[in-house]
Amino acid sequence: MKNSEKQIVFKGHSYIPGYSYNSKNQKVNDVIIQKYITEIRADEFGRHYGYKKITAVLNRRYLLIINKKKVYRLMNVMGILNDRTERVRRYKRICKNHKIAGSNQLWEMDTKYVFIAGTKEVAYLTSIIDVFDRSIVAYDFSLSANASAAERVTLTALYNRNIKNYTNGLTLRTDNGSQFIAHKFEKLCIKEKIVHERIPVHSPNYNAHIESYHRYLQDECLAGKMFLTFDEAKNTIERYVDGYNTKRVHSSIDYRTPEEFYNLKNCNFKNKLVISV
Repeated sequence: MKNSEKQIVFKGHSYIPGYSYNSKNQKVNDVIIQKYITEIRADEFGRHYGYKKITAVLNRRYLLIINKKKVYRLMNVMGILNDRTERVRRYKRICKNHKIAGSNQLWEMDTKYVFIAGTKEVAYLTSIIDVFDRSIVAYDFSLSANASAAERVTLTALYNRNIKNYTNGLTLRTDNGSQFIAHKFEKLCIKEKIVHERIPVHSPNYNAHIESYHRYLQDECLAGKMFLTFDEAKNTIERYVDGYNTKRVHSSIDYRTPEEFYNLKNCNFKNKLVISV
């Protein structure tokens, strides 16, 4: 237990003092810490954070020396702990044929349906996630889920990562959707020297990272919204993707944002991380 949470014995009972310390060795009252927690959860992404991610933000943004057990206790007192917030989504890693130790080694791509109520149309969001740094490298939002959309988002991802013509063994994993098995898309992968890996039928766990992202997108961005126009949906998704990459912290990448983790080229944690998928 850290100094800020040192237990004090009083008449045979122990309790945790109502304060913690910051990096300047100044006492910060629990009431102020609860105010910080409220500020974090007021954010578009922070409202979905559990106590572990809240702890990481308190450490980094507010320079508090505080552990997750105390944050859990404070959030419990505030009445903001619930099953939905603290549930951990787990996927079995069935596929173990890859060990990745850096970005642009393994991407996953999938398509999600988005209903436009105002026009009674179905739009299609095709996204690519980098399994190592968890970034949404590129996405395409259109009214057609065809090979052209898959081609567009793949090319955009290559340009965004500055690896067009220099893929260096990149593997792109998809399901067996018609847009991904089309000759046009396969031709692009061959041309760009991308290893296109298709998962077994009815085995979404092989594509767990992009599936997980689409769950977050549904819960945090789309749920409860009724879009009247295609552009309204497009703008909403654009804001979410930007925030997901630049503001939303992930426990799997040292409680950092995807953008921050990707840019830490010399981070010791990153250099030691090896993911088997």
